[in-house]
Amino acid sequence: MHMNYLIENHIVFNPEDNSLSLPGDSENQIAVSNPARRILLLLIEQQGIVVEREIFFKKVWEDYGLTASNNNLNHCISKLRKAMVTLGYPDEFIVTVPKVGFTIRKEIIIEPYFTHDLSPEPVHNREFKTAPEVGLTEAMPEGETSVPAALPLTVKKESDKPKKKLRHDLMISLLVTTALTLSAFLILYYEVRDPKTELKVAKIGVCDLYSTVPVIVSRKLEFIQLAESFLHKNNIKCKPGNIFIFQSERFTSPVNTGSVRDFMAQCITDDNHKANICISYYTNDRTTHDQ
Repeated sequence: MHMNYLIENHIVFNPEDNSLSLPGDSENQIAVSNPARRILLLLIEQQGIVVEREIFFKKVWEDYGLTASNNNLNHCISKLRKAMVTLGYPDEFIVTVPKVGFTIRKEIIIEPYFTHDLSPEPVHNREFKTAPEVGLTEAMPEGETSVPAALPLTVKKESDKPKKKLRHDLMISLLVTTALTLSAFLILYYEVRDPKTELKVAKIGVCDLYSTVPVIVSRKLEFIQLAESFLHKNNIKCKPGNIFIFQSERFTSPVNTGSVRDFMAQCITDDNHKANICISYYTNDRTTHDQ
């Protein structure tokens, strides 16, 4: 599972495959380059704040060993604007602040948009097509590379299992993952607003730790230890103003699926303690093996 961004309930930005598309129409994507993707992510993270050109130069090009220039930056901004217009967004999305930088207006609604794919099609049976860059046919400046809309997935070959058991495992995985995702959404938009909610478990550093379901007192210590272990393994740092939303399948699933699925969302909150931007992490560690 990974998190995309839904812009004005109209356009989906998928950072993992460098694309912009309409909701429910992932086949017709507009591909953007790696620098353009990093620019859009930076603007979303700093929404309402003017990002200076020097910051773009460092975080988009220099940190990746590329040469930065005003020409490259302007070209990427132009491509992003044209992509938004092509997808039907009529207003100015990225605002130019003369002699300073760029920003996305604070009133534009940008929300987390979670997706998951439980049963990817084998690579050798899938056709990958580069999404057409409608109306974006300018020459690519130095330092930018075109990125296909879909990237091949590396799928580990497993031993054949009976079809009946495979269907059973897939159904269980779908139910569990859907429940975790739905619970996380409810936390993001309702429960997290109230710091006294019963879903708040503890603090890790200066960050509040929430569960997606109530945790009984006798298991709180175990829950906290699992969350801390997850943060350590994934090198996730607590920063002021952040909250963590964590859940493990062992707390929510009444059956043993042969795997332990853990979900963590790291969210930035505003002055009203409402989650604005979230980064999600998801692991699926198999603990048993079929004979």
